Amino acid sequence: MNICKAALTVAKRHRTYILFYLVALSLVMTAILFQSVSDTHGSASTYSPDQSRVAVVDRDGGDGGIATGLKDYLGQTNTVVHVDDNRRAMQDAMATDAADAIYVVPKGYMRDFADAVSAGQTPKQLSVVITQGEPQDLSETKVSTFLSNLRTAYLAGTAAKAGNSHVAATETNGMGVTGAKFLPASRPANFSSIETYPTALTATKASTGASQRDESAIMHSAVREVVRAGNSAKSDAHVSVVSTHYASGNASATLVFGRSLSLGSYPIVTSMIVVIAMVIGAFTVESTRRRMEVSPASSRAVGPGLLAACAGIGVLVTIYYLLLSLGVTAIMAGSLAGLTLRPVLLATCSMAIYVFFGISIGFVLGRLAVSTTAANGLANVLGLAIGFTSGAWSFGSSVMTGPVALIGKLLCGRWYLDAIDRAMGLGIYAGGTSSLAGWASSTGMVALFAVALVCVGLAVGSPKRHKERNRS
Repeated sequence: MNICKAALTVAKRHRTYILFYLVALSLVMTAILFQSVSDTHGSASTYSPDQSRVAVVDRDGGDGGIATGLKDYLGQTNTVVHVDDNRRAMQDAMATDAADAIYVVPKGYMRDFADAVSAGQTPKQLSVVITQGEPQDLSETKVSTFLSNLRTAYLAGTAAKAGNSHVAATETNGMGVTGAKFLPASRPANFSSIETYPTALTATKASTGASQRDESAIMHSAVREVVRAGNSAKSDAHVSVVSTHYASGNASATLVFGRSLSLGSYPIVTSMIVVIAMVIGAFTVESTRRRMEVSPASSRAVGPGLLAACAGIGVLVTIYYLLLSLGVTAIMAGSLAGLTLRPVLLATCSMAIYVFFGISIGFVLGRLAVSTTAANGLANVLGLAIGFTSGAWSFGSSVMTGPVALIGKLLCGRWYLDAIDRAMGLGIYAGGTSSLAGWASSTGMVALFAVALVCVGLAVGSPKRHKERNRS
């Protein structure tokens, strides 16, 4: 009991480290949580996706209206910005994030597009410059859709014109309506399916002598049709968010609480390593050790007393972070009504085991009598490594794969995040795919790491003590 009180007194004297590593870092993580988790007060009535800033550079002189039509088509779901047609202006636009993507319509593109369609080939895609770090930009998919729809519309327009020419020719030859009644309304007479459009169109164009002016007019008409169809589809598509368990304010409370515990992986392990290493290290000092050797207390009581003091510190840290997470959840979600008892208890148990894991690391360092500087350095390195490799700072352990995932498991942070996600039903376990057995396995892995490190700490002693024993 005296050993436990003495250890707690040592920890109290080093409260500056607790205030910095635990309180200050936890507040920093809370600030990150406030910025990362938005709109936690409930679901919106409508869905409005983020819009990319796109620019279209026309080098084809507006031929066929492709560039103008592309601007209108992209403007349905994106913000169209103007960028001058020179290399410096494009570089400046990308460097200053004025545009997320720039699409260039090269000279002669309309003519090449029409020739490729008539020959049954796939038209070339437009040149594009996309800002680095924008993998979610879907404007490139929109451009591909526009060109694909334009090809179909151009085929239909050319086929209709060729069909009308053929009808006029048959009527001139005296066939009248009877000779034309078998002709489809949008196809020339010399092919029977959409697969034979290109070959037949080439022959028809050669026989009718279609001019470039006709191609441009047909292209303008096709562009207008594609843009009109896009506007019509947009106006007909009404997307709303249904009030479900995962889209309601209750889900927001669960998300905030779970992410708060996940972000606590860094301040928890860092503070525990530093504080426990100094507490245990204080009992390896030569003067303290000599007093303990001549005291009437049994030397066997030192280890359990120190572990009891460490456990007391761990309980206080667990209570502090639990109250902090509940307070943050109440502020960001509006109330704690969305939290249910079972997930909160399971997540709190996982956090307590993780606190014990941080204590075990500090216990080993203290038994090895590392210096304060070394303890601080190791604590920060391990804390940062756990934060990066576990996925705590990227909000999801599933995004960490390969060697990074292996390092995260060896550092135990990935198991901790997996246990929190399983308990709260977050990440890949959203929708009730988690199980109590899965949570127990992840939490058990954290406990096994902690117990193994405590056994190592009990087995090893201070290097200085080993040297003195060798001398005697």
